[in-house]
This record gives sequence, structure tokens and C-alpha cells, in this order.
Amino acid sequence: MIMKITARKAVSPIIATLLLIAIAVAAGIIVYVYTNSLAGGLTQGGGQQVSDQISMDAYSYVTPSSGVTITIRDTGSSSVTVNSIFFDGTLAGTLGAASGTCSSPATTSPYGTCTTGQTLTITLTTSPAGVESAASGTSHAIKIITATGGTAVFTVVAGRTG
Repeated sequence: MIMKITARKAVSPIIATLLLIAIAVAAGIIVYVYTNSLAGGLTQGGGQQVSDQISMDAYSYVTPSSGVTITIRDTGSSSVTVNSIFFDGTLAGTLGAASGTCSSPATTSPYGTCTTGQTLTITLTTSPAGVESAASGTSHAIKIITATGGTAVFTVVAGRTG
């Protein structure tokens, strides 16, 4: 017996091309929907706004032996309570002086509560260590943490004002 082998025919080139185009368009739509929903959620949702905003108005660090004095201002839309102050990563437990228009300026934590536009002037002397022994011209970081966890970092230069 002789068997006749019939050759199977493949999909025609035109149909194969149409299938590839349809797959590419479907993949493009899926990517578009995914990125649009991700970006849309981030831009339209508004995210969580930080209401604690402070800026440094001025600083004086003319002689390291006298300490550094900074003046900060509440520039946000709500009251800010200054809970912690760090000098080069070391917590300042007690300040040399605290004054300004904020309510209850104090030399221990919390250092004061400011409403929008109010200022708080803080002088760091011997606490933390390193304030009085800084070499002139060296930069130092002052980090302020608020009661709600807001963080602001400012740089001061020993021997200068700003």
C-alpha cells in the first residue's frame, strides 16, 4: 500500500501579518492602560501633602566659641512644633537660648510652636558637643524635626553669617 502524504499548509503570510499587528496593538493598549492608571492615580490623587514647612531666615556662626544662632520661620499652612534639633547628627537636648514670635519658645523639647509666618530663634552652645570646637570655614548640618515627623536640614558655615 502506498500512502499519500499530504503537506499541511501554514497560515498565509497576510493572515500572519494581521495576527502580529493585532497582538502588537493589544500589547500597546495594555501598556497604555497600565501606565495611565498609575500616572493618573499619582497626579490626580494629590498625594499626601506635607503641611510642616519651615525655612531658615538667617544664621550667625561668627565665632564657634559663642555657638550658632539660627532663625527659622514657619512657611507652611499649619502650625509647626519643633521637637528635636540635631547638630551634625548629635541631638541637642538643651539649647543656649530660644526666642522669637512663636508661642512658648523654650530651651528644652518641645522648643516652640509656630503658626504661619512666625519665627523661632535658637542658639546652640555647648550642647551638643562640637558646636564650640568647630574650625572656621567648616560646614555643619542642622536638622530640625517637627512633632508630626517633618524634617528640615540646613547648613551653616563656622566663622560666617547667612
